[in-house]
Order: sequence, then structure tokens, then C-alpha cells
Amino acid sequence: MQLNHIVIGTDFSSQSDIAIRHAIAVARASGATLRVAHVAETLGEWPALHAAEERWSGYRQGWLGKQVEPYMAEGVAIEQEVVDAATVALGLESAVNTHHADLLVMGTRGLTALQQTFLGSAAQRALRTVQTNVMIARGEAPTASGYKRVLIPTDFSAPAEKALQLALALAAPDARFDLLHCWHVPEAALADEQSELVIDTIAASVKERGRKLLESFQQDAPNATFSSVRTSPTFGIAKKLESGDYDLVVIGSYGRSKLRRWLLGSVAENTARMAPCTVAVARADS
Repeated sequence: MQLNHIVIGTDFSSQSDIAIRHAIAVARASGATLRVAHVAETLGEWPALHAAEERWSGYRQGWLGKQVEPYMAEGVAIEQEVVDAATVALGLESAVNTHHADLLVMGTRGLTALQQTFLGSAAQRALRTVQTNVMIARGEAPTASGYKRVLIPTDFSAPAEKALQLALALAAPDARFDLLHCWHVPEAALADEQSELVIDTIAASVKERGRKLLESFQQDAPNATFSSVRTSPTFGIAKKLESGDYDLVVIGSYGRSKLRRWLLGSVAENTARMAPCTVAVARADS
């Protein structure tokens, strides 16, 4: 996967600066162009509000220029844009579509219950609606070569394959990749007298599929490993993150249907919310 165009969403906060720094590191490694976009939520159709919108538009252009100026001074080429839209998510979606972006990078306000509200609003809606790969940036930006320690949860699906491709595009050449599959046994099967056979059969199948996946992935990532755990994906991913010093999680998502949005909310969205490191969500159809 080649990353050619990156859009960065900003609200002029320190978290947006983190997103910019992560995007710059990715762009330096991939050669992608950079565009910082701020969404100005429209105030409505009342004529009396138009003058206020025009005045605030000028302020936003100035704030955007001030935020980007230090990076431009370091020789980083960054385009700037203020997008008028009804919501932040719609504005970012418009910027992504207009510029055919391969990656949208956003900041998040943290991991406390109150701070997670930001992910639950702008970032969460962008994860659900923007039809390109989305990165929620946290912590220190990687070196110019890319992320060094990468966790890739997989369910062996097409979206998971996209996650593998995105991980390769974001990671350093010598990065370590940990592939993780979480599985469970239906309650009805556990009540059956043949439950141990069912469990052993599933475990053997997972092991074989993991071996084949790792075999194909190791052609591009010789430092990759595969592991599986019998638990829910959300719990399994959380425990794996606790056990390793990861700087990136890459996970696939399923698209925009109601069912698939629910699936995103149950796995990828939860991962984006809980992970202490940067999370990239790969779109199967991007």
C-alpha cells in the first residue's frame, strides 16, 4: 500500500499538534503530501449569522497559519484549508474525498472518562464515516523511518488483510509486528458433551490459519510473530497492549452499513478509545 496524500484534522489544540507531528513522520517515510484541515461548523441559514461566520473564518485562517508556521520553518511542506460544514466529521470527510487522501490523522484528548468524550464525538464519527484509513495519534511521533513496535489484531478477513498492508506502509523497515487473533466458543457448544473436541478443533484451525498468514506476511516482515488467545477481541487486545511496549496498533474495519458500524464500534472503535498508543484503522474499501 502506497500513501500519497495525508489530511490532518485540527482544532488548534496540543493534541492536534501531536497529530501533525505523527503525520509529518509518516509523510517523510512515504513521500506523501500533507494538508492540515480545520472544520468550521456552520451556524445556520439566518442572515444575521453570516457576518459572524465571515469574521470567525478570518480568525480561523490566522490560527491555522500560526499552528502550521513552526513546521513550515523546518522545511515541511503543508497545505492549509478551512472547511465549512455542518459537523466536523462531514467536513473532514469532504476534505478527504476532495483531495483523495489515503490517510486521515486526528488527535484525541486522552484516556480519562471525560477526555474520551472527544473520541466519542468528532474522532468517533470520523472513524465511522470517513472512507479512508484513519489514524488516532497519541504520544511521541515515530522517527522518520516509521513505527517500531506494531500490534495487528486479525480475524483473517479482507479488512484484516488491509490492516496488514497499512501496517507495512506505516512501520519502519526493521519494525517488529505482533499478529493477534482472539477467538471464542459459542455457549451452546460449551454445554455439549463434545465441548472439549470442539475447543480443540477450533484451536487447531486457528493455529493453522495463523501459520499460513504468518508465512505469507513474513515475506515482507521477517520480524513478525503470531499468537492467539481464547477471549473476546476487546479484552484480548487490551491485555496484549499491557504486555508490550507498542507504539502503533493497526486494525481493520468493515465499512458503513449499520451492521458494520456496530462491528466497528465493538472492536476497532473500542481499540481506538482504550489504546495508550497510536491507532490506525484500515478501511477494507479504501
